Amino acid sequence: MSQLTLRVRDLDRVASTNDEVKQALEAGEDEGLVVRARVQTGGYGRQGRTWVSPEGGLYCSWLLRPEVPAFTLPTLSLVVSMAVRRALAGLSPDAVQAVAIKWPNDVVLVSTTASCASSAPSATPIAMDRSMFKKLCGISLEAHAGGVCVGTGVNVIPPVERAEVGGKNVPAYVADIVPALAHEEPADALDRVFDAIATEFSLLYQLWTRDGFEPLAGEYNEHALLSGKQVRLVDRKGTLIAEGTVARVDSFGRLVLCDDAGLETPVTSGEAHIA
Repeated sequence: MSQLTLRVRDLDRVASTNDEVKQALEAGEDEGLVVRARVQTGGYGRQGRTWVSPEGGLYCSWLLRPEVPAFTLPTLSLVVSMAVRRALAGLSPDAVQAVAIKWPNDVVLVSTTASCASSAPSATPIAMDRSMFKKLCGISLEAHAGGVCVGTGVNVIPPVERAEVGGKNVPAYVADIVPALAHEEPADALDRVFDAIATEFSLLYQLWTRDGFEPLAGEYNEHALLSGKQVRLVDRKGTLIAEGTVARVDSFGRLVLCDDAGLETPVTSGEAHIA
């Protein structure tokens, strides 16, 4: 199993780190490039949604060329979210239970009540108000020019003016759970968070390219925000795709919903809203 070697390219201000990586893919650059920027003026996340990118956030795009079956590729965003959760949990004991993964590609900070309520799947739908979790990280995944561009935006230190993070989400910051970061030089704080994520992702990426998502599904479900929740899945236009109680995320990365009759339906894509 080969080691993923990362090469970091730091930029001060850029329209989008994703655009930089897609250009590198077109130029045939090798796997392992990570483009980081202090500020993005035209950042975007999943489904092209605008991502406000002020100073204080960790904005990275990763150039990857995974040699995996096509059906495995969509689970890469789940693997990245696992790496971010692992990294943030490792920065503070307080973060272990407070940081969760929201399918398909967000990492969120949950309140103590919500964390306890979501610790395991349940046959009875569990109510959770959106205010009980806040967004720490968003992830995008784009196949491009024979490779993949993975975009990650992590809210690390609150900006002077707290900005919206896209969609209906409320932002949270890594400094909320690791207060020491707010007292470090911003560059040092961002480096510490990046190094933690890079370490966890390099390990998980190797496992995923070798064995697929199936061996990782158990850990993913252990930290999944939506397990046991009643949800509505909608497309980008807000059209209902499916609804039901979340049973689990399966080995193909699909969100498995269960209706009142116990019938399970796997869903491959969509935005999940807790009912």
